[in-house]
Amino acid sequence: SYYIYSSSPLGSFYRSDDMRTWTESGRLFDALPEWAYEELVTPDHIGAPDIAWYDGQWVLYYQSHIGGTCNAGTGVATNKTLDPEDPNYEWVDHGLLLRSTPLFEGIDIICGQDEAYYNAIDAHLFIDVDGKPWMVFGSTIGGLLLAEIDPKTFAPTQHPRDFVTLAARDLLQPDPIIEGPYIIHRNGWYYLFLSHNRCCQGENTKYKILVGRSRDLKGPYVDRDGVSLMEDGGTVLIEREGTMIGTGHADVYSEGGYDYLVHHAYDRERDYESILNIRRMDWDEEGWPSACKADES
Repeated sequence: SYYIYSSSPLGSFYRSDDMRTWTESGRLFDALPEWAYEELVTPDHIGAPDIAWYDGQWVLYYQSHIGGTCNAGTGVATNKTLDPEDPNYEWVDHGLLLRSTPLFEGIDIICGQDEAYYNAIDAHLFIDVDGKPWMVFGSTIGGLLLAEIDPKTFAPTQHPRDFVTLAARDLLQPDPIIEGPYIIHRNGWYYLFLSHNRCCQGENTKYKILVGRSRDLKGPYVDRDGVSLMEDGGTVLIEREGTMIGTGHADVYSEGGYDYLVHHAYDRERDYESILNIRRMDWDEEGWPSACKADES
């Protein structure tokens, strides 16, 4: 079976036998974690779950934040299996790993900790070619960041000022949003997938998925034209297709020699209902990916 975890009040998950027909099959938690209430006071969701297999267990990063702010926290949970019918099935929450709080009184969109600017959301567990785990996370304030982590607790081991910035945008432009980092390694390259622009603005939505690459995990990452992802660069992978808009926040799943781009979208002909998209990716001779149309995947 295939499983997908999604943002929802308690972290919904879905199961499929063919990656086309999905059935909602449960929730990550029965109640929001205690740390979310202690830190955020009025939490209302489990957001942007990211799941990876590491050291004999499934590791799931998740976040919760106050809407419209960067007042946020990232936690982690583990499980031995994803099959809820398995007797070993149990999500164990290990609590808060990373916190971002407003740095200036009365301003809730400039956050971080310990004199470092960042947003503690959209964490992704990346395992490098040597089997070392890393946390990739962040959004507009501070950009997309890479942190060394403890392989047992999955928490950052560095001081926040030592996090490595992989991608960033000019904050003075009308829509400076950057978020949803995801890294894969392929043929000697590290590929950073990311999203630009606001997600959910109805017909005005310009959310899109971009990609850049580097020979080194820590960068620098550049797009096909050589523009740095630190300077608003990124090769567009998908922006809109037919009735699908708001195409963003991608993961990559690999199986049977194929890579699939898994991402969010809205269908403007279905009252902007949130729709899961899974698209096969092809790679050109220069090593750059392209996303197939939905009906070709």
